[in-house]
Amino acid sequence: MPPVRYFAYGSNMSRARLETRVGPVVDLGRARCPGRRHAFSKLGRDGTGKGNIEVVRGELVWGVVYELESPQLERLIELEFGYRLIELELETTVLSFEALEPCPGLAPSREYLEHYVAGIREHQIPDAYLAAVLGEFVELLG
Repeated sequence: MPPVRYFAYGSNMSRARLETRVGPVVDLGRARCPGRRHAFSKLGRDGTGKGNIEVVRGELVWGVVYELESPQLERLIELEFGYRLIELELETTVLSFEALEPCPGLAPSREYLEHYVAGIREHQIPDAYLAAVLGEFVELLG
């Protein structure tokens, strides 16, 4: 099976984080996903909020597109408990995840935010987007 393109919008934007989870990946760069909004509305096993992308007209989610081999995608599917795999139409078709049961009002953990911010900085995603997504959670980073 040929490699697939995966749109990471949360902690997996950090290449180091993703490679720790699935092995070496090909980084195809940052990308925008229109018609979606980022929220920390996926309940993690630790009780904290994890990233989710929700359909909202007029909004935009920044992320990173990675090329994954089939075994890497299968491993990621195993790790992303509570998400469903979806197809998104960016400049090309990519795969990503959205929460099976979004839970508004969750807060992310500091560790999760550190991976998230590392991925944003690594891929030079605009600071305004970072500020908009982190909003009330910026104090968790100290």
